[in-house]
Amino acid sequence: MSIYAFFVAILALTDAAPGSIRNSYVYRDGAELKIDGQRFTTSGANVYWLGLDENVIPPSGKPFYPPFNASYPTFGRITEIMNTLNTMGANVIRSQTLGVSVGNPLSLMPSLGVYNQEAFKTMDWTVYQAREHGLRIFAPLTDNYDYYHGGKFSFLRFRGINISSTASPIFPLVQQFYTNATIVADFKSYIHHLLTHLNPYTNLTYAEDSTIFAYETGNELGGPVFGDMDVPASWTAEISSYIKKLAPKKLVIDGTYGINKTNLAIPTVDIVSDHFYPRNLTKLDNDISLAASANKPYIVGEFAWNNYNYGNPPSGPSLVDFLDAIEARQNLTKPVVTGDLFWSLFMHDVPDCTRYVNHSDGFALQYGNPANTRVNNSDIAVVRRHLFRMRGKEVGLGLPSTPCPGPKESDYNVT
Repeated sequence: MSIYAFFVAILALTDAAPGSIRNSYVYRDGAELKIDGQRFTTSGANVYWLGLDENVIPPSGKPFYPPFNASYPTFGRITEIMNTLNTMGANVIRSQTLGVSVGNPLSLMPSLGVYNQEAFKTMDWTVYQAREHGLRIFAPLTDNYDYYHGGKFSFLRFRGINISSTASPIFPLVQQFYTNATIVADFKSYIHHLLTHLNPYTNLTYAEDSTIFAYETGNELGGPVFGDMDVPASWTAEISSYIKKLAPKKLVIDGTYGINKTNLAIPTVDIVSDHFYPRNLTKLDNDISLAASANKPYIVGEFAWNNYNYGNPPSGPSLVDFLDAIEARQNLTKPVVTGDLFWSLFMHDVPDCTRYVNHSDGFALQYGNPANTRVNNSDIAVVRRHLFRMRGKEVGLGLPSTPCPGPKESDYNVT
């Protein structure tokens, strides 16, 4: 037996007993999410790069695809993220690259029907580490955009439909992703390969592992015009039903950008969500009302934790007011909104614990970075307090240090 195989075997043997909370499934009860009969909240962070990264050039000899700056994150980076999320009080991780990984040589599916098993290593480690740290995961299965990790445009190109993802509006052929039976079958085959994969650290398939509590049909899905929510209900029904067929205990989140009224009645869609750039209380209230009308839980899947507004003056409510509105709903018998996930978390370039990884979109949250401004740290402290409050715990506005890679939550005494 190789050292790697021995290590995997030991980890599987030391997993918690079958009756422990980590093996309990999150389930839907009307407009609530629950686990073991108790309310389950979904607040945490977006960490999109856990399966495949675009922000670090690895050492010579390590897998790297320069056209997309794509590389696999180190196991140390992944573990540090989990420890940081424990320190911040998070309950849930949303990560695109644990579900979307197509179209480049380092992807899970570099080309149609061709799979790269090497890509599972970082995904497997992420799921195992989340499990060990008491965190839950949900992941989109495709992307509305043409980013390094791939998405619907990759599936279109696989079948000879090569159209621009940046045109406005996008050429109507983009709808073939939803309506072309061959492309839909291609996407379902990819989902099958992903969900039936056996994680050697847990000895569970992704379909079986309760750590991954939900899959999202996609990230910010739409049609030719940005924000049009033109995602056919027939496609959403087919994909959500297929996920349920492969993984009956998984929850399904509608991946439309915004609450798609045509999808609300689909019985295999459990949860609806929306994203907030900038933060907007009127939109939040309207979303909650729509979700409540269908008796379905609602997640704020992404929100701007800082005041960055793409070069425009800041707008919308303060961070405190936005998060307070979500917290206040938790005191209701029927909160509807189950939580929120800030965009997005980055930490050190482990094993180099002296350098933080940067991302250029303006929303990178780097917990403990000495280069943070006073305003940054104040906002991060507000986010941390909120994450603990969503789990029924109260902490102050301090920012406890998190050594690289950092302690687990059990090392902290919180009330």
